[in-house]
Amino acid sequence: MTQTNTVDKSLAAKTESFSAENNNNVVTMTFPATLRSLRETVDPQFVKTREGWRDRNGNPHQVDYVEWHTVADILDEKAPNWMHTIRDIREIGDTVAVIVALTIDGVTREGVGTGSALTEIGIKKAEHDALKRAAVKFGIARELYKKEYEHAERTASHSGPGSEEMVRAPENPIAQTLGDLITAKQLGMIRALAREAGVNSDEECRALMTCKTDELSKRAASFLITHLQSLPQRKEAAVAAA
Repeated sequence: MTQTNTVDKSLAAKTESFSAENNNNVVTMTFPATLRSLRETVDPQFVKTREGWRDRNGNPHQVDYVEWHTVADILDEKAPNWMHTIRDIREIGDTVAVIVALTIDGVTREGVGTGSALTEIGIKKAEHDALKRAAVKFGIARELYKKEYEHAERTASHSGPGSEEMVRAPENPIAQTLGDLITAKQLGMIRALAREAGVNSDEECRALMTCKTDELSKRAASFLITHLQSLPQRKEAAVAAA
């Protein structure tokens, strides 16, 4: 896989070299005003809804989100000097992780996105997700992420047996850097434990932490492993192991 295949042309036009981007990383006088503008609530007409996760009873839960191009449009309007660059790309099994650095008025913040390493669409998705997560750190659509987390927290606190364990899940389970991203060994263990328990690892992860397994930090992955180990094995799996 070449890095050039990972860059969406519509985004790459915004990318410049770090030497030009940083310019000694001097924060401009306009940054506070820009930050306030970016934190304004996203126009509801641009907010979309999708099924985010299913609880243990199989009930679907909807989450609100914005498309990457909506984020780019907001940046163009409110911070026209924004620029981004890809800091790192890494494959973990069939998953690709991309870390994007977004710079506005001399301030740089990073986001990590994941997608399938097997298709160009998956690789682009990883970059787009990384851009959105970097933008959230500047306040764009932050209220949507906050609402999703608070809903999941309320659901966890009323989930009956095991709810105490759910509440202790990491507050921010998504990896913030590639170095903190779930390892291939952890991912393999999670999938194996999920098979033994007869559950879907991604659905279980979404029910606990509202994200997919390949987005987890090492600490959050350890939490999920402990949770899966506490689940009873399927009868057929237990018989096979006997």
